[in-house]
Amino acid sequence: MTGTRSASGAAARRDVRRAPRTAGNRLAIAAAAIAAVGALAAGGALAQAPSPTKGSAKLPAEIRVGITPNYPPLAFKRDGQLVGIEPDLAKELANQLGVRFVLVETPWDELLDALEGREVDVIMSGVSVTERRKKRVHFTQSYLETGQMALIRKDDLTKLSPPDAMNQKGVKVGVERLTTGAKYAREKLESATIVEYDSIDAGLEALRGKQIDYFIHDAPTVWRVSGHFDAADDQLTGLYRPLTHEEIAWAVRKDDASTLGAALDGALDKLRTNGSLAKVLDRWITVRKVTKEIAPAS
Repeated sequence: MTGTRSASGAAARRDVRRAPRTAGNRLAIAAAAIAAVGALAAGGALAQAPSPTKGSAKLPAEIRVGITPNYPPLAFKRDGQLVGIEPDLAKELANQLGVRFVLVETPWDELLDALEGREVDVIMSGVSVTERRKKRVHFTQSYLETGQMALIRKDDLTKLSPPDAMNQKGVKVGVERLTTGAKYAREKLESATIVEYDSIDAGLEALRGKQIDYFIHDAPTVWRVSGHFDAADDQLTGLYRPLTHEEIAWAVRKDDASTLGAALDGALDKLRTNGSLAKVLDRWITVRKVTKEIAPAS
């Protein structure tokens, strides 16, 4: 889930997915400590982590993770608990590195500022790697390849599924404000009318209510809705042609690239090798569909 923002001023608020603001939620600690033998528990005290493993001696005993829980299945709340791909991967990383990972709930459009202000140490919140973001942070290796896709109503599948149907006058395309989906729509869909929403759920409601014809978002959102993750959706279906190619990764401060960044890369390599990464992704993304265009043989 995800866009980019610049370093200062109003322009700094562009192309970034926004979390709903609530009173006092800025850097509200999720009170969840993740250790190798600890469980994620809302309201719980920090669990004691095992001794740091070789290669992590320079890491702090506690790593604060900036996370915005409004993006299922990457990060969201269920029964008051932070759950999803990112929290599960934080547990796995704590296992590998032997340090505490504390989830710090942070509004989406404040994540980069919180990282630069040393209020969190790493962002794990479904962040897409972009050139604009690279100017501010260091990205680890990506752990998931994704891209923007579109959702439509099932009743409109025949009419709206052709590739050229979206960029037409009179067509309304919904996007979440401040995301790479919004950026794509503004740059590529010059004939369509772009309608921005403050959240994924608001965009999906508008699509179901026939206020828009398409809703563009990250592939995990499309897979989640069409794959009936958490709640079945009988009205909507995905168009599985990727509109963009994006990679999701974790972000650290540039001056932490050789320490925390390198440690996270090493731990991620181990999670790939031992199968833990695949297990986490398969647990939360039960449907992963991509339609590829194949040119006819000449």
